[in-house]
Amino acid sequence: MAQSRLEKVGTIYSKIHGFLSSGAIKKEQIPLWYDVYEAFPPKYEPRWDRVIGQDKQIKKILYAEDIVRARFYKEYGTQEIVDLTNPEGKLASQVFINKYMALKNDPNLPENELWDTTIQMLELDGINIKELSSPPEQVKPQDQQDEPRRTKPKISLKNLFETENNNNNNNIV
Repeated sequence: MAQSRLEKVGTIYSKIHGFLSSGAIKKEQIPLWYDVYEAFPPKYEPRWDRVIGQDKQIKKILYAEDIVRARFYKEYGTQEIVDLTNPEGKLASQVFINKYMALKNDPNLPENELWDTTIQMLELDGINIKELSSPPEQVKPQDQQDEPRRTKPKISLKNLFETENNNNNNNIV
């Protein structure tokens, strides 16, 4: 049997190795990375309890476009809807960043005018960033728009039985 399911007990490599040695999985079922891991093992085993030296702090990664994207979202909001079914569809922020980075390479354009120039250039291209960054309005189907909203009648069992008793009493007389 392989080792415990907890990641604290063993690595994923040791678990797959245990599965192979016990016959729990076949050679055809081993993951692609297993052979690569055996051919090029890491210098240090990737364990959860390994101590990282004090001099090896994790560096924060900040790209130049992240600053532009942050300012874009601050000014225009984050109401964009991502359509994962359309791989060609770009977000308004990405369209803006692409144009901004293209204009940033122009040495004749001063840095303080770059933001406004990008907006103007996009407008000249026929792209309205404010429209792109706001979500599309929900359109109701035609039959729901024309039909007035109906209220459900309130049915009371007490009133139902009183009406039925009155009808029965009228029939007896």
